[in-house]
Amino acid sequence: MNRQLLVLLATATFGTAATAGGACMPQTTRGDWMYTCEGLLPAPALTPTRILGTCSASKSAFWTCSGTVNFGGLIIPQGLTGQASNQPDCTGAISYTQTLGGSPAGQLDINFVIFDGGDAISGLPTNSNGVLSCSLRRIGKGSN
Repeated sequence: MNRQLLVLLATATFGTAATAGGACMPQTTRGDWMYTCEGLLPAPALTPTRILGTCSASKSAFWTCSGTVNFGGLIIPQGLTGQASNQPDCTGAISYTQTLGGSPAGQLDINFVIFDGGDAISGLPTNSNGVLSCSLRRIGKGSN
């Protein structure tokens, strides 16, 4: 095997090890993201809910997000900020401070898994009192 091919294979292997081999770090999620959440939230009955927005994550895994919540047809602006803890096994958790319609809306806790080479996240809100599932996709490497 020639030397260039060996270097290329080593680079490809190292580049995917950030999530395949359990080597996630705070900077694994650095960049710009889009997110969607779908499910049911109570108020007081379970109500179909869809959420769409964008986020920016720093190299220390601090997230700032803004989006729109469709809560049974009622459209509400959403803001989120929070510090994530990315674990080496590519699992993690984040506690967001949340605003809805510009007013404080309490904390939103989410457990997540990082995959696809660090370009995707699946999350499960754990304190929404409903049934939500969230997906995030990296849309840019960001400058922070």
